Amino acid sequence: MKNTLIFIVAMVTAGAAGFAVQRYLATDATPASDPASRFLKTDSSNPVLGQTRPEFAMKDLEGNIRNIRDWDGQVILLNFWATWCPPCLEEIPHFMDVQEAMQGKGLQIVGIAVDNEEDVRQFATDMGMNYPVMAGEAEAIELSQKYGNSIGGLPFSAVIDQNGKITHTITGELSKKRLISILEQLGLTV
Repeated sequence: MKNTLIFIVAMVTAGAAGFAVQRYLATDATPASDPASRFLKTDSSNPVLGQTRPEFAMKDLEGNIRNIRDWDGQVILLNFWATWCPPCLEEIPHFMDVQEAMQGKGLQIVGIAVDNEEDVRQFATDMGMNYPVMAGEAEAIELSQKYGNSIGGLPFSAVIDQNGKITHTITGELSKKRLISILEQLGLTV
């Protein structure tokens, strides 16, 4: 019962923080060249930038244990999201497009849902998600914090280079155009 209460408080706090971040970012001045970027905050002062990625292993939706080391040598987009988060759902089709275009070219997108496994499984099946997805509740929140999500906002993405270093953290919706720009900075061509 205590764990359930802690989880509920954490989810409400994360949801409220995500909503607050989205409202804040929506009012932030951004270039008109990418209208979706008004929902994006690249966290250039995040203390995890340049650090080696934290190790983790989680069960994917097929029941297989996946370790972050499974994708060593590739650029990894680690995306924290939830089925109840509208900006999260907006970026997933773009991630699917990029993952398809980059198949075998050095990119792996990994989704970690801050949500219950049943809802995530249904959503991933309905969407036909083409990259590994894991679901965790409190575990996913803790992991996102290790990757620099200090405010608990969703969506939250961390980009990890081929050497295992965190190069970017993004709070808010990540547009396809911005993702492609980040990948190009890391030497990948979409």
